Amino acid sequence: MLTKTRFSVPPLGVDVFDGTLKGLVLAEGEFTTDEEAQSFMPPPECVAEVTDDARFTGGRLVETSRQDLLQWLAEYGLHPATS
Repeated sequence: MLTKTRFSVPPLGVDVFDGTLKGLVLAEGEFTTDEEAQSFMPPPECVAEVTDDARFTGGRLVETSRQDLLQWLAEYGLHPATS
């Protein structure tokens, strides 16, 4: 089971995950025009772009172990605490 809380921080929808994926935070841009999307500058807290990485889709995350998540994040140069 995948559990998360979604926050609306326009123009972002921010998902904060619980359970096995606790600590994972994904932000998804929500734009009404292509121009808005193209001119968007992510805030400095956005540390990796995973839009084209199928591993970070809901269907894949629901099956993901913590160990797999940590390995994927390491590929982006991210090394969160393991506890």
